[in-house]
Amino acid sequence: DAQWFNMFEELKKYKEIHGHCSVPDKCTSNKRLANWVARQRKLYLEMKEGKSAVMTAERVDMLNSLGFVWRLHQNYWHEMLDEFKGIQREAWRLSNALNLQQ
Repeated sequence: DAQWFNMFEELKKYKEIHGHCSVPDKCTSNKRLANWVARQRKLYLEMKEGKSAVMTAERVDMLNSLGFVWRLHQNYWHEMLDEFKGIQREAWRLSNALNLQQ
């Protein structure tokens, strides 16, 4: 489907500019791309449930090659968890350093 590949190229350009593929739902500068990205996520979930033949393994691989995030909230949660762990490690290191000085 030529339209899909055109939108994929548009997503690649978006990533070059913004550094990610997480086009906001309310992206006013490119509503068409935002809608397409949301549709890819929906079709991916349907494919995983065996309901959609529109999303193919080839398309999933192509989107994955760009670092496409399939579940935005899940990705955000993991990013925050990693940040928390880093803060926790630093707090532990500082606590130990203070205890050694006493």
